[in-house]
Amino acid sequence: MILSRTRTGSTMLLSLLNSHPNVYAEGEIFRALNGRNYKDILTKVYTKLPSYIKAKGFKIFYFDPIDDDSNNIWGDLISMEDLWVIHLKRRNILRTILSRKIAGTQGVWAVWSAKEQNSDKDKAVSFTKEELEQSFINTRDAEEKGNKDFNKHTLLTVYYEDLVTNTEDEFRKIFDFLGVECVLPKTNSRKQNSESLTYLIKNYDELKLAFTGTKWQDFFDV
Repeated sequence: MILSRTRTGSTMLLSLLNSHPNVYAEGEIFRALNGRNYKDILTKVYTKLPSYIKAKGFKIFYFDPIDDDSNNIWGDLISMEDLWVIHLKRRNILRTILSRKIAGTQGVWAVWSAKEQNSDKDKAVSFTKEELEQSFINTRDAEEKGNKDFNKHTLLTVYYEDLVTNTEDEFRKIFDFLGVECVLPKTNSRKQNSESLTYLIKNYDELKLAFTGTKWQDFFDV
């Protein structure tokens, strides 16, 4: 199971995992249940698989399903002793929140080719201090809850920044964790919003000053 929040590179991670001939990772299958029983979905995920599939999984975000507040699915996942968890995080939470806002504004959630990338498009957004601070807190709380909930499981923490800068070494660890042969991963997924924070955040200077001296100040380093 890939545990994460939005805009941490989970689509890229799935694509890289699925380039391995012995791995099959589904997307966010619990995003919305739409009246379905989550137990049926979970059972279907782990039904009998072709013999060449050695690791099968899916991704789930901290606040899934968005249309079910019972949290029953989380109780079942936590009770699955043989569930192996890849906890995907992003060190710079500001970049996560920024990516989420730009994606929502532009309506572009993933880029798969150079043609889809448009560096001339005005993507800059702004935030209030309160908006950012609450998002920092919510994300960090969700990360810590994920660690606590699955602390008795076999768990590997992976950071987006490491996947981007050191892909091969990171996947050696991931494939070793999954117990499959190390194969050079491939993906067509493209990095989005690589521009500087000063370019992407309209009121960057104001926010950097507001967070100076707080535990979040390092997020504003450029």
